[in-house]
Amino acid sequence: MTLYNKLKRLIGRALFRYKMLKEGDSIILALSGGEDSLVLAYFLNDWRKKMRIDCRLLGVHLDMGFPKDEEEYKKKVKWLEEFCKLLEIDFYFDKTDCGIQAMEVYKKNITAPCFVCSWHRRKHLFKLVQKEGANKLAFGHHLDDAIVTFFMNMFYHGELSTILPVQEMFKGKLYIIRPLILVEKDLISRFVKKNNWKIFKNPCPFTEKTKRKFLEKFLETQVYPLDSKIKRNIATAIFNPKIEYLPKKVW
Repeated sequence: MTLYNKLKRLIGRALFRYKMLKEGDSIILALSGGEDSLVLAYFLNDWRKKMRIDCRLLGVHLDMGFPKDEEEYKKKVKWLEEFCKLLEIDFYFDKTDCGIQAMEVYKKNITAPCFVCSWHRRKHLFKLVQKEGANKLAFGHHLDDAIVTFFMNMFYHGELSTILPVQEMFKGKLYIIRPLILVEKDLISRFVKKNNWKIFKNPCPFTEKTKRKFLEKFLETQVYPLDSKIKRNIATAIFNPKIEYLPKKVW
């Protein structure tokens, strides 16, 4: 099976199993310009055509406000706009101060900068959803993200949980969908490299210092190499929990 067919099958399985797409949907795609978001846009458009449904896709790229080479950044935004145009996806660009606010709380040692940045980014997207009359917001989170989030929540929040394939928001007025939820990161990276797509380098100064990045590296270097089946078994466990074999809360 080709890389393209494998990705399309896994994404299609998620779309159908969790009923992510339907006629008349208006979907905002969070496009960071990274590998995951490009694959998300490419295959959502692919499946939209294959399913022969009338739904609007709006690719949204937000300038987070972190310091960067502005000229190089403008070129990549232009490329991203052309990428969307080729896929018949509308494109929207906006500047934000999410990154600036994150850097300010970091300097003052008030709270975690990643939390602040993420909170403001999502708030910005929610406002845009309302403005555009969209009913769904698509993120490029993949299987590796689900696994890392599971361990993040267990280690640092004392709960067994992770990101959901479909998440209801605001009493059903909006649904967050994650079409790549069954796809491993390696497949995404290989597909992007094969197509020679331009990738945005993350300008966030904290990206390599987070707990998430630590866990990613720990799993990749210390856990997965122990046995080739470990990663798949963890994923299977997340999607097939035995609730009856978990004790009731006592604390």
